[in-house]
Amino acid sequence: MNKILIVATLTLVFCSNYKDPGKFNYRILGHGKPTIVIELAMGETLLSWDTLQTKLSRLTTVVTYDRLGLGKSDPTNVPRTIENLSCDLNEFLTKNEIPGPYLLIGHSLGTSIIRKYQNDHPENVLGMILIDPVHEDQFDRLMAIKSKEEQEKTLRDREDFEKTLTTGERNEAIQYHQQSATMRDVKFPNNIPITIIGSFQVGHGASEEDRQIKKELFDQWSDQARQIKLIATTKSGHYIQDSEPELLIDEVKLMIEKLRTKQR
Repeated sequence: MNKILIVATLTLVFCSNYKDPGKFNYRILGHGKPTIVIELAMGETLLSWDTLQTKLSRLTTVVTYDRLGLGKSDPTNVPRTIENLSCDLNEFLTKNEIPGPYLLIGHSLGTSIIRKYQNDHPENVLGMILIDPVHEDQFDRLMAIKSKEEQEKTLRDREDFEKTLTTGERNEAIQYHQQSATMRDVKFPNNIPITIIGSFQVGHGASEEDRQIKKELFDQWSDQARQIKLIATTKSGHYIQDSEPELLIDEVKLMIEKLRTKQR
């Protein structure tokens, strides 16, 4: 039977460049090693992973949490830069004594956070699974093939979307579009298993040319670390874990077995 523990503990956040007391809302399910820590997409809360976390907890310990400013975690005035989000993750894991080292899973913005965290704390990370990550050059490349009118509409649509968000969601969205410069300096390691599960579905605003650019950028990542495994799907959009959960679950099983075999 899975051990289930749901807790929300007062956690003080102390980073090298800011001090921000914050209580993190988090959820732990299952037991065993390695510990999986899941970083969510922009503006999302742990409730969005409820079903998947339960399924994954049959394999090992799985942790989800609300970032500061979201869900039931405390609000924050600290800018939601990728550096500060990485710091928050480290403080959350440390102060709440989440046992590592970790298998990190990220979706969308969460993929950038786990990459930055791994770069900052390589000794704490055993492997990474990135679900439909956004390459640091992807927005610029996609904008470059648009007409001036299409570029202006894209920016207007983004501004209109941000107006519909809550304060916490909007704070992440504002910084989300400014992370590219930092992420260009974050290189993939070549000594841990890494899997990218990417959507190459055409439609819903994505053209064949858009998908080709995405593939080229993912190939650039593979050139950095040749062990990167790419799982491509055309059946799902950005939320692959919702429409094809078996892709993630099967890959988690394989990576856990690989990590456990290595540690024997």
